[in-house]
Amino acid sequence: MESLNPPDQLFIRIDDCLRRLLDRSRAVCVLLAEISGQLITEKGKDAGLDASALAAVAASNMAATAEMARQMGEPTSFSYLFHEGKRRSIYISAVGETFLLVIIFDELSQVGLVRIFARLAVGELLQVAAELEPWLQRASAVVDREFGGALAEGLDEAFI
Repeated sequence: MESLNPPDQLFIRIDDCLRRLLDRSRAVCVLLAEISGQLITEKGKDAGLDASALAAVAASNMAATAEMARQMGEPTSFSYLFHEGKRRSIYISAVGETFLLVIIFDELSQVGLVRIFARLAVGELLQVAAELEPWLQRASAVVDREFGGALAEGLDEAFI
């Protein structure tokens, strides 16, 4: 039986991609999250930053703007969002249908360079996501099967 765990090399490639993005863009922090908002990994550190909460809010932001695009008659969702703050800015990019790339940067970074390096990183991450997809589908099938069995067993016990 084939393993439900993807090869470690895929995670190494994700890690390498995010490190390069962090270094090249001179960002403060880079996050990769599932489209649902679940944090996968982060590179860089910012004291006081709750990366898990930020990933969840970024996912909500992308979902809201996807609805705005739909309301405006756009054929697809927006591929990225940019919010400029006084001290920090954030760039959020969809990575296919599965992941979000979140880049937090300050005045030491230029937004144009962040955009260029983000686009390169998204290209790399799309390749990795395509290789991860079979494992994600198998894992989902196992979870669904196990949940269904546990639910049936729980219902049986509840009515005995």
